[in-house]
Amino acid sequence: MATTMALELRATPREELGRHAQGLRRRGFVPAVLYGHNVSPQSLSLEARALERVWHRAGKSHLVDLTLDGGSPRKVLIRELQVDPRSAHLVHADLFAVNLREKLTVDIPIVPVGESPAVAVEKLGVLQQILTTLKIECLPSDIPAQLTVDVSGLVAVDDGVRISEIELPEGVALAQGLSPEDLVLKVTPVRVAIEAEEEEEAAAAEAAAAEEGAPAEAQETPEAPAPEG
Repeated sequence: MATTMALELRATPREELGRHAQGLRRRGFVPAVLYGHNVSPQSLSLEARALERVWHRAGKSHLVDLTLDGGSPRKVLIRELQVDPRSAHLVHADLFAVNLREKLTVDIPIVPVGESPAVAVEKLGVLQQILTTLKIECLPSDIPAQLTVDVSGLVAVDDGVRISEIELPEGVALAQGLSPEDLVLKVTPVRVAIEAEEEEEAAAAEAAAAEEGAPAEAQETPEAPAPEG
């Protein structure tokens, strides 16, 4: 079973909807929606600084104890967090109430550990991480903080690690539809890695430009997505 330090958030019901949520943000709060197990979608407000602190520690994979108006804590996941690309201020949060007895599908960060001789010693190339997260299925209490990949066995260009080589904790399984043979990371010649990085940066710039041009109202009242798991 995964062991993580308890993270807490306090929320209050929100009546300021749509464009009126701007006033909420100016006062240091973030509009949010709660949905999920035995919960009708409910509009909430969260203290921005508290949400940011919890987000940096929890991401999308750690359970958070959400207390609404002084009631009993409810286990939730932060499913989505919208951030203004210009100001970096938090815009909106989606919170998913979990059932501790039902399995969830979640994305878990993949963290390389160790040193690749091909990269650190021979200087043959660079480590290219193809997958930064892995979609898994497990009970909420078994969600791991991260998955580690040992790269110390990568001794030549094109050596890599596949999904099947990642050691999953007890109670954790790959999500359906994933191929165990997909590459997680590999040693890539320097020139190829630079070209791939340039393509990623160009794509990210295009996405940011498109997001800045999107109507602000579209971020104000997002519909709650269908619960997974």
